[in-house]
Amino acid sequence: MRRVESVVGRDSGGWRRIAQVVVGGSGGMRTDGSEIDEARARGVFSGSRRIVVLGCTGGAGQTTTALMLGHTLAKHRDDRVVAVDANTGGGTLTSKIQPETPETLTSLLSGLDRVSGYLTMRGYTTRTASGLEVISADTDAGAEQRLADRSFFSDHRLGESMRLLDRHYKLAVIDPAAALAARLLPYADQLVLVVPASEEASEAVAMTYEWLDGHGCAELRRRAVMVVNGVSRRSMADVEQAESVARGRCRAIVRVPWEDGLAPDGAETVDPGQLRAAGRRAYLALAGVVVAGFAAQTVRPSEEELASDPPGTRIGER
Repeated sequence: MRRVESVVGRDSGGWRRIAQVVVGGSGGMRTDGSEIDEARARGVFSGSRRIVVLGCTGGAGQTTTALMLGHTLAKHRDDRVVAVDANTGGGTLTSKIQPETPETLTSLLSGLDRVSGYLTMRGYTTRTASGLEVISADTDAGAEQRLADRSFFSDHRLGESMRLLDRHYKLAVIDPAAALAARLLPYADQLVLVVPASEEASEAVAMTYEWLDGHGCAELRRRAVMVVNGVSRRSMADVEQAESVARGRCRAIVRVPWEDGLAPDGAETVDPGQLRAAGRRAYLALAGVVVAGFAAQTVRPSEEELASDPPGTRIGER
């Protein structure tokens, strides 16, 4: 039976002292304090890893979660962490930082053959104060159409971009648009699913799990981490109902409390240092749970194996 741990912060009051709930098995998933969370986030694992963040419904907080997870990992680790903004629209991850280069994901994919080393790669990224590097999204009118264009975002080009990330970064956090999400799941070492703390949360979780299982991702779903985003006192009944659907069907559940600065109409540029203590603790717990899973993870299938799968066997082609 899985155990639910309520984690109490030291420097915040009221209900907000409950920073997060982590649900896991007996394999070291218990969260007892910031020191343990930080130690997990700094954990050693072989190779590089890719984390795909998906919202179970619109407005769940997918982009915010990807950005804050990236910031937290970069702050607490000594190796390189990159966030890939593969989304479109007005509320992209790129809109929450101050880009220092005009280069975007499209220009990187167009210039893959010209990236000869890290210094060249660095020309395509923005480095934030936390140390997180960001590959920016395209914001022009044709961005969404390009994401859905398989002649440009081809399987070969996606595979090449994943290998490029592996060469230069220990961890890559990917925030994909809906048109690209299913095609990126075969490349994910870890899936983070985000659900809002609202009345539709439980149904969104159930439908997302059903979709993943129906598309051959049952194992990825079992290893997924569920984030319940924007938890408040008023939403606790909805949160507990969503968790009852998820519990036992994923590796861990992390509650993230409501933060005014992370709301859709909040600050344009998000500074993780401005979060309340409970919010920082929650994202640190998320980072720790994610990294802890990599130590026990088996070797991923090579991109050559994925590319050699017969048509119709990969996600998005069924």
